[in-house]
Amino acid sequence: TLDVVLLLDGSGSMSQNFGRHPNGFYAMMEMIRDWVKTLPLTGESHQVGANSTAPNGGIRMGIIQFSGIPISGGTSIDKAAIKTPVGVGSFGSLTGQLPELQADIDYHEANYLQAGTYINQGLGWAGDMFRGSPVGRKRVLIIITDGAIKDDDKLVSARA
Repeated sequence: TLDVVLLLDGSGSMSQNFGRHPNGFYAMMEMIRDWVKTLPLTGESHQVGANSTAPNGGIRMGIIQFSGIPISGGTSIDKAAIKTPVGVGSFGSLTGQLPELQADIDYHEANYLQAGTYINQGLGWAGDMFRGSPVGRKRVLIIITDGAIKDDDKLVSARA
């Protein structure tokens, strides 16, 4: 049984043409949309949370988009990450239901941030999602990006 969080690059550089797609972000979202249809999902709703038992195994997934715009002085970042809000799909949580994941993908596709490449807040939210995993469940973080992150100094200081 596995919990997976996808941390997706929503930066402006993903807006470049990409094959038959209008841009790389939409190509990435199409790939994820096709991929999740093939996964052995648990079938559990986001409402199960840490009470997930997944008796038949399977995968639960959460999706976070990272980007961001420096706020005056560069000391903080606005819109550094988004996840689906309450009332949409998984409510920004792990889910094992395909309809909830599809709604999450639709939300991110419709709310492409197109700003800088700031990942720190997204990593924090991924950690929060994993805190909702039952003990003993394997956890995997998948980061999809096309470039260098801009808040690596915060990540280095957080590791120290």
